[in-house]
Amino acid sequence: MPPAPENFGELVQIIYSSRSLLGGEGLSAGISDILRISRQNNARDDITGALFFNGRAFAQVLEGPQLAVSNLYASLLKDKRHTDVCLLQHEYITRRCFEGWAMAYVEGAGGQGFTITPGFLHDALHRSNGSSGPVLQLMKYVMAER
Repeated sequence: MPPAPENFGELVQIIYSSRSLLGGEGLSAGISDILRISRQNNARDDITGALFFNGRAFAQVLEGPQLAVSNLYASLLKDKRHTDVCLLQHEYITRRCFEGWAMAYVEGAGGQGFTITPGFLHDALHRSNGSSGPVLQLMKYVMAER
């Protein structure tokens, strides 16, 4: 993590990926529950971000006050709806990428999550030597189109 800027404690951004444990008939309800609770709590805690889900894996960007984001990430590590949580990025930012989005989520036809190939997260991270850049760039691009 880079050294803290002068406005230490202002804004941080984290990006993580994880493997979903949701499936079957409970998948749609599980995603709806995640979004409903995330949007409510994130608005309260001044956290913005985006969630991608490809049926097997999550990628999520969270940004906001350092303490709020750290507390949320700590609770996400205990969430039983996913496993193999991997922190891809944690850095101080001067402005948000997802301003106004308590939790952005892109749905495709039929209420399915944003469609990316099953191996996208693994491939993108592997090709970029573990950098979260490709994941963040895709999220920003998709949200700019909305």
